[in-house]
Amino acid sequence: MSLAPGFIIASPPLGDPNFDRTVVLLALHGPQGALGFVVNRVAPLKLGEVMSMAGYGPRYSALSGPVYVGGPVEPGSGWILYREPSFAPGVEGAIDVTASVKISSSRDVFDALARELEPSLPASAPEGEPSRDVTEQLGQRMVFLGYSGWGPGQLEGEIAQGAWLPAPFDPSVIFDVEPERRWEAAYALMGVSPFMSMGMRTVGDA
Repeated sequence: MSLAPGFIIASPPLGDPNFDRTVVLLALHGPQGALGFVVNRVAPLKLGEVMSMAGYGPRYSALSGPVYVGGPVEPGSGWILYREPSFAPGVEGAIDVTASVKISSSRDVFDALARELEPSLPASAPEGEPSRDVTEQLGQRMVFLGYSGWGPGQLEGEIAQGAWLPAPFDPSVIFDVEPERRWEAAYALMGVSPFMSMGMRTVGDA
């Protein structure tokens, strides 16, 4: 049975620093393995830095907004999770998490984000100019660096060892809850507290 779309919630203590106290959105899960994104670990880089490094120009470096560490696999890859299909319609290769929630690493999706952020850019490349917070402008979107991956049967084995608690997907946990509260909010979907799981065993790297 596929666990996607859904969350897997790290049991305390998990034992793997990549996933300690994390909530992972499973976008894909099947016989070939699983693909997910950590939704509650903010990266040290700001959105503007990522956009600038991706080739959108130095003006974007003035934009301050959160970027998330999606996982330890390919940390240089960028992904955008978005809730409104109208944000980037018809993007080839986008993963349908649900009918309205999609995720993609396509350049087309990043181009769509760049166009939306254009009105917030300074007139020229900033030098000592204060950053412009675009957190609210991001709205129903999240930018990730890297992803989390499991080979065939690996995730099922970790769940059997008590490392993860599967939970249903609820977009409000991602879009309506602050990052530092998402771990507890995801546990609340199951009607339990994370500290009820303190006795669970640890596992190695995913």
